[in-house]
Amino acid sequence: HFCFYSVTFLNNYFLLSFYTYINKGTAFGDNIKLSCISSDNVKIGARFSWYRQKLGMKPVLISSYFKYDQKDEFYGEFSRDKRFRLDYENDKHDLHINNVSMSDSAVYHCVKCYLHQIDFLESVTVIVKTLEPTIEVRQSAHEEIEPGHSVILNCSVQTESCEGPHRVHWFKQFVESAAGVLYSHGGGNMHDGCKNKGKSPTNFCVYNLPIHNVSSEQTGTYYCAVAACGQVLFGNGTQITIKEHTNSYIQTHTHTCTCLLLHHYNFFFFLFTYIFLAFNVFKQIFIIFGATLSNTGNALHFAKLTDTKLSVMAKGGD
Repeated sequence: HFCFYSVTFLNNYFLLSFYTYINKGTAFGDNIKLSCISSDNVKIGARFSWYRQKLGMKPVLISSYFKYDQKDEFYGEFSRDKRFRLDYENDKHDLHINNVSMSDSAVYHCVKCYLHQIDFLESVTVIVKTLEPTIEVRQSAHEEIEPGHSVILNCSVQTESCEGPHRVHWFKQFVESAAGVLYSHGGGNMHDGCKNKGKSPTNFCVYNLPIHNVSSEQTGTYYCAVAACGQVLFGNGTQITIKEHTNSYIQTHTHTCTCLLLHHYNFFFFLFTYIFLAFNVFKQIFIIFGATLSNTGNALHFAKLTDTKLSVMAKGGD
């Protein structure tokens, strides 16, 4: 362990070695190999170690390999991280890191220690490229709902080269308020339906938010926020509005009133016509009946006068 303690105290040497390291760029999720080869004949008592040094931090021992017993050992958090492994065949001392993440960005030192001699064989800077926005979140723009009906809002998420669950939150923004309000979903690992398109790294997931018995209280804009691959992206939002029935109500009732007026007009027209005809009929009857009574009265009066005249004439003859 003399080599280990000696190296940990040589922080200044590590800092100076920054000018001699090799840059190695890699993408998120890739597998990388850090090569370390000893040019001379390796002594049987030599010990090879890998260190990781993040910016502004002290070197941390990852692993060591002892030539004598040909055994490797990982230390600390690396003993539990199965992404790290050593390849020490044919005088190689390569360090493999699978499925690299942003936390793996650092300087990696390969150090050989033999007796009191310490040699830095390689210093490799691993730069994990910042994850490009490979997440796409889509929402329907507008939903017009009948009052009392239900609606299901959809939030579709398409990711590339990114595995693991998504965390989804729903936010509601009122029309009269500028601040977003966290809706009742609360977020969670909810895969309503995720599909992988064959061998393609593209994953397509759909998350649903059901809203029942829609009323004016549910109107507003609903946003889904998806946390995945180290990013949080918002959808464009779905606006929910209530269908207005004012115009159709007025039109319907106007049509109904028009029909009623026409119906009443026809009724009164026929009623007036019937009364007019009845009046004319009764009028004619009255005229005829009145004329008959008038003629009868005149005839009787004439007869009376005739009788009087005959009586007078008879008296004169006597």
